[in-house]
This record gives sequence, structure tokens and C-alpha cells, in this order.
Amino acid sequence: MEADTSPSPDSRAAEQTQSMGRLLAGEQLESMLPRRGELREGTIARVSPNEILVDIGAKSEGIIAEHELNRMSAEAREQLQVGAPVTLYVVRGASQEGPIVLSMQKAEEMQQWQQVEEQREARSLLTGPILEFNRGGVVVAVGQLRGFLPASLMSLERRQRNTGATPAERWQDMVGEELTFKIKEVDAQRDRLILSERAAEKEARSAQRVEFLARIEPGQIHSGRVVSLTKFGAFVDIGGIDGLVHVSQISWTHIDHPREALKVGQEIDVQVLSVDLERQRVALSLKALQQDPWATLNDSHKKGQLVRATITRLTKFGAFAALKDREHIEGLVHISELADSGVTHPKEVVQENDEVTLRIMKIDAERHRLGLSLKEVVSPRFAELDYAFYVAAEEKTEPDTEAAAEEPAAAPAPPEGSEDSAAVIAENTAEAGQPLAETIESVEAAEAAEGLDAQQPTQIAADETE
Repeated sequence: MEADTSPSPDSRAAEQTQSMGRLLAGEQLESMLPRRGELREGTIARVSPNEILVDIGAKSEGIIAEHELNRMSAEAREQLQVGAPVTLYVVRGASQEGPIVLSMQKAEEMQQWQQVEEQREARSLLTGPILEFNRGGVVVAVGQLRGFLPASLMSLERRQRNTGATPAERWQDMVGEELTFKIKEVDAQRDRLILSERAAEKEARSAQRVEFLARIEPGQIHSGRVVSLTKFGAFVDIGGIDGLVHVSQISWTHIDHPREALKVGQEIDVQVLSVDLERQRVALSLKALQQDPWATLNDSHKKGQLVRATITRLTKFGAFAALKDREHIEGLVHISELADSGVTHPKEVVQENDEVTLRIMKIDAERHRLGLSLKEVVSPRFAELDYAFYVAAEEKTEPDTEAAAEEPAAAPAPPEGSEDSAAVIAENTAEAGQPLAETIESVEAAEAAEGLDAQQPTQIAADETE
């Protein structure tokens, strides 16, 4: 009877266990072998002029190739000593033919990609210089990587500076500028890193705004740059916040749009008018730093005086006119002062850019108000006053307007002809070669006024000049 030589159940189980162990060990060893694209921590085992061997826990040591060593600085080479720990990128794994090839440069680059991905997820604010430009935007340094900032994702200010027909005209002047940005897209495999300055702008300026508002006060003077223009004013970056210079605060001369006086990118000095901490708004003024032309108006012009002016604007309630001899002063000819007969709209009498002779009816320099009249230019009730101004202008002296209006003395009467004569005097007086502004406070003119006919009625003129 032959003996049973088949393995017992226990021995078969043991063999299976051993086989499974060898398989798992092989798989574990396989998984420990370096593979292309991995990052490995290692220790420098040997250094030679042409290569560096690194122990990364594999059966054989990996090599940092000579061409990479040649690109390193002398300082970086000196730090690669035996025993020094390094992080490396596997260029060629153990399963491929030839030795394991490692790269420190690629490892640093991969770490940079991992870092920017973390920064993208954290929505971090980053800064970097503009390195160069191309057709669609600019290239920015992001650590050791190069990110692309397309024109569509630039800040409002930078987009408004993008003038020119060619990329060089649009971007050349920006090379070297530092900018703040957020990372919008990361794709290491495609070497794609997209940045957004626009996304960072709002957050960055919000933080700057809070800090800046805590120390800004009305009356302070700041240097800034015009960042945008709207129909109601100009926004100026004063180093942490965009303040508004309302169109009425740009110039003493009336302007319809800020672009008539300013342009985007222009450097200007402004004065802080007010600060609204709750709404985080700052009101600025450009004309506050300019001399107020109204401050000396009472010295150069008097009530009842005739002036030449240019019609600048028409409204339903009247016409605005700028004085020819004081271009920053603008007065109002109310619709009721345009003509004796009823006028439904100023355009029935005057048009914009018309040059006319007007009479000053009211001066309120403190409130910057100047009342003018067209219908009173040839009014007989101002004949004596006009004649006094006319004589003073001819003699280059200054009439005493109060004496002419309140205490007229005997003198040669104005040319006869009532209203027509008054018109002639008015026209000659307003267009005299010697500006009337220079003939108003002189005592000599009072003597000229004393010669006026005492028999002529003066009550109307006196009422007007009081």
C-alpha cells in the first residue's frame, strides 16, 4: 500500500501564507522604488566635480546631473556637502533603464507649484514685479515661477493706462512695477499660472482704507494720482484710499467734465475737505489749493459797473457769464434781467459764447455770487454813474461811486439823447482801454463827479447804488 504524499491542509496553508508574504513584500518594495515625477527626501552620499550621488532609500543611489550643477551658483554648490539633507525631484525612476536621475531645481519648482496651489486655496494676497509683456498682458514673478496677468484681470487704474496701438505702447512702461495680485488658476502640468490683480484690488484697498481713514483729517494736503474720471468728478488715489474731487472742486472756472482739466495718471496735490468714517469716503479739493479769485473782487469791481463778459451756459432760469477781465469769475444774468419784455427762455436773447456788455447788480464775494443784468446796461437811471465811470476811465482815475450816486454836484451833463446816449456811454465805458478794475478807489474821480449837474434827478441812481 503506497503512502499518501500529498501535502496536508496545514502545509498548504503555510505555503500560501509564505507566498502571500513574498508578494506583499515585493509590492511594498516596488512601491518604495522612486518613480518619475515624485519628490523624495535624501542625503548626499558623495560629491565629485561632475556629479553628486544621493541616497534616497532605493537599492542604488540617485545622481544629480552635471548640467544642473553647472547652473548652480558657487554659494549653492558649497552647501551640497556629504550628509546634507536635500529634497529632490525624480527625473528618471529605478524601473527605467540607467541610473536614477534626480533634480534639485525641479524639486524647488514643484514645491513652488504646491505652494501657489495652497495660496490659491487660501486666497492669499501676493506681490511681485512685472518681468515682461506680450500681446495679451504681462508676465509677473511669483517666487521662482512666472505667472501671467491678462489685461482683462488688471486693476481699473492699470486698464485705464493701457493706451496705445501696440503691446509695447501699452505695457513697456509697466515693466519693473510691483503689483499686488491673487492666484486665479494653477496647472503645473501645463505650466499654467494665471493671476488676477482685479481680485486683489478690492481686498487690498479695503485693508488700506481702514488704516488710512484712522489718520486722515480735514485740511491735510496729500499728493495723489488721478485713477478715474466720471461726469461728476475725479477719483484720486492718495496713498491708501481713493478720494473724490467733485467737479465743482476742480477749478474756479466752470467746467462741464473733469477731463477738461485732468487726465488719468496725472499727479496732483489735493486738500482733504471731509472724512466720512462710517461710509469710508473722503472728499477732496483741488481748487482749495488755488488762490480764491473772489477774495479780491470787491477791490476791483463795484455795484453798478459795466463789464464785458462771455455767455458760458444757458439754463431755464437765466444765463451764466464769465467776466472777460476775471476769467475765473462767473456771474448769473437772471432771466428777469435779460430784457424788459417777457422772456420764456434765455436762448431767445443770448447764445453760448456770445460776448456782451453787462451791468453788475450785486456782489457777494463771501458766497461767490455775482448778479448781472443785460436790460439795465442802457437804463437811463444809471446815466450819471456811467458818466462818472467814463470820465474816470478817460482820465485814468477812479470814480467815487457813492458821490456820483448820492451827492451829485453841478457838472456838464451826459450827452443828450436819453436812452441812446446812455447806450453809447455804457458801450464806451465797458470797452475803455483802461480797465475799470484799476479806476475804482481813487479820490481824484470824485472831483470829476462833483461837476455833474445838480439840477438833474438823482434819486433813482442813488437807490440803485445803495
